Amino acid sequence: MWTKRRKIMPKVKISDAKGLVQSAGAGFSVSSSASVSAAGALDATTFLTVATGAVAGGGLVLPASAETGAIKIIIADTADNVLVKGTNATTGDITLTNIGDMCICVFNGTEWVVGRSLT
Repeated sequence: MWTKRRKIMPKVKISDAKGLVQSAGAGFSVSSSASVSAAGALDATTFLTVATGAVAGGGLVLPASAETGAIKIIIADTADNVLVKGTNATTGDITLTNIGDMCICVFNGTEWVVGRSLT
């Protein structure tokens, strides 16, 4: 039996303005990002935080609450120390020391579960 082949079109596009965007359906967008170079509290909705300078003192603090399943990525774009506090998380304090060091944080409904990649 002969079946007609359908042309498969990509469903995801990368936009400089919006980031990763699904082109059909309800979709998703990974476009929320912020650059930081000083200690402070992070918000519950920004997906990507890029540390562009040393962060010491009070460090970067994960929010006390968020939607269950919320994801935050914190990545260092500096070779200076970036302190990520263990407050509201399942881990202790983490110091990112090299460009590319990062934390991937997922909110489990109670606290942030933190995975880390340190070079």
